[in-house]
Amino acid sequence: MTYRNFDEESLEREYTPASRIENIQVYLDSYKERGMLARREFSHEKLIYGEHPDEWLWYAPKAETKSRRLVVFVHGGFWRRLSADDGTFLTPKFHEFGQNFASINYSLCPTESLETLVDQTSRAIDYLVTRHDAKNMTLIGHSAGAHLIAMAMCRFSAPEFASALFVSGIFDLEPISQMSVNDAVQLDLASAHRFSPIHFVSQAKNTPVGIIWGENETGEFKRQSLDFASSWSSIAGHSTANSLEISLRNHFDVLDDLTEPTIIQLINSKLNE
Repeated sequence: MTYRNFDEESLEREYTPASRIENIQVYLDSYKERGMLARREFSHEKLIYGEHPDEWLWYAPKAETKSRRLVVFVHGGFWRRLSADDGTFLTPKFHEFGQNFASINYSLCPTESLETLVDQTSRAIDYLVTRHDAKNMTLIGHSAGAHLIAMAMCRFSAPEFASALFVSGIFDLEPISQMSVNDAVQLDLASAHRFSPIHFVSQAKNTPVGIIWGENETGEFKRQSLDFASSWSSIAGHSTANSLEISLRNHFDVLDDLTEPTIIQLINSKLNE
């Protein structure tokens, strides 16, 4: 069985973001180190949203502001690595805009199933909605995190949010079921379809959406983003999903541009108010 006529080697390369860079560890170490620094310099409260030991998040309110707006970040890591700790390197960026910030933690595969990760992310977002009106919340998901916030938004019960930004995401999981990462994620074709948000965009409310990716990404990551933007925009009642390729960025350092004016404008979010 092949996916879109890719042979096994080509499919693995197209869905391995590290195939486009020299050393992935440089970026992972940077997330970790900058996250530790941010947690030392800015007040972060660890909030529990469920009973599982992994069900917690970092909440970093912006001091000396009465802003009700909240930026919620869900980290990537191909459902197998990283944590909410790593996402906190973004706290200073959004505090500069006077925004409250949260970084969601979830379990990792294969210790827990992808179904559990999807459920945890949705419940963490629901928990934050009890503290901040959804219409004051911007959701940002990176890579696997983009998949997880898309699944959270594509529930009939999900509210409309202020905006959402999908960064270098995967929205159709069929190819994942046919490559090495599936040793951890453990999908078959049926579950890959069930956990592919591109099939369920009609269930999502009309949240303003932006979709970005780095110039130095594989063709399949770019195509997945463009296809999701097209699918989202095709739904009656949805506004057009804005998409943008970020020059000179790759799958990992594209996060450093999240507060650039072009991206803030892309998601129509009033982060600078």
